[in-house]
Amino acid sequence: MKKFAVTLVLLIGIIVLIALPCLAAEGKTPAPEKGMMAKKTAAKAPVVKLERVEIVSYWGYYLDGILDKEGKLTAGRRGAPLVLAFVYSLQNPNNFRIMLDDLKFTVAFEGFELNTLTFFDDNYIPAKTTDYLRFNGTFDYNTANLSLLVTGGFRLQEMNVKSGDLLKKWWEGISDFTFPIMVNGTATFVGPDGKNIIVPFEGTFPSK
Repeated sequence: MKKFAVTLVLLIGIIVLIALPCLAAEGKTPAPEKGMMAKKTAAKAPVVKLERVEIVSYWGYYLDGILDKEGKLTAGRRGAPLVLAFVYSLQNPNNFRIMLDDLKFTVAFEGFELNTLTFFDDNYIPAKTTDYLRFNGTFDYNTANLSLLVTGGFRLQEMNVKSGDLLKKWWEGISDFTFPIMVNGTATFVGPDGKNIIVPFEGTFPSK
């Protein structure tokens, strides 16, 4: 009987020794990981700013008639293309990285909308960092002329200006940026919680 009692006491002691570390571990609250803390923190909206506009490719100004196989002038016209780069700064004020999901903006010369550019390349911006991205856009003379007539026809009439004359002025003055280029758009960012942050922005180059 005594042997049984001694054995029982020993078993109870062993069980207590095994259970104590487990109970102590359960009593402690694990420290949240940095990633989890970031997810619980509300993301601040990034700041998108147009830094400058650059000329990527420039052929000057020309407007030629399109010839057929026999060398005769057709009704079509061929104009000079223009490729511009829009350099943006994207500032992340958060203590965690965020992802730029897409960015789209409309470009206007002297208030006349000519083109809308959209980009879908994902780009991660580290915490407390300002990133710089370059977005290229191609402007075609014929397409720009059509946009002018459709969206700015009444304004052209009020100004008593022909669309072709205005395009010629822009294509010849772009090398010195003698007129304001305006952008207006939105950028969509994704925080660590997977939620979208939509940031509207606008800018003018050269700056006023």
